[in-house]
Amino acid sequence: MLRLGVLIMLWPGVALAEGWQKLSGDQISDALAARVVVFPEGVAQYFLEDGRTIRAGSWGEWRVDDNRYCESWSGKRPICAEVDSDGSDLRFREESGFVRAGRYGDL
Repeated sequence: MLRLGVLIMLWPGVALAEGWQKLSGDQISDALAARVVVFPEGVAQYFLEDGRTIRAGSWGEWRVDDNRYCESWSGKRPICAEVDSDGSDLRFREESGFVRAGRYGDL
């Protein structure tokens, strides 16, 4: 039972609500530029300062628009999300209700 508790505490995105802080546009830029975020399935996403991003061998673009993170892949319509942080984890909340969380991989 103790192992289960430890796993839940370490799993990105499973944290008490009061631990998350919604980031502003400038905070999103600071949180992502020149950083790596690793998602639970083991996929790393690299955020270059020039607005390019790479995930699973695919190149895309990222930007901050109206206090939201937006990414587009292969010229497709951008997907935007509000971003929360608890210090070492980031949570991306899309308008559709889809939520994904990851942990910095470059700490």
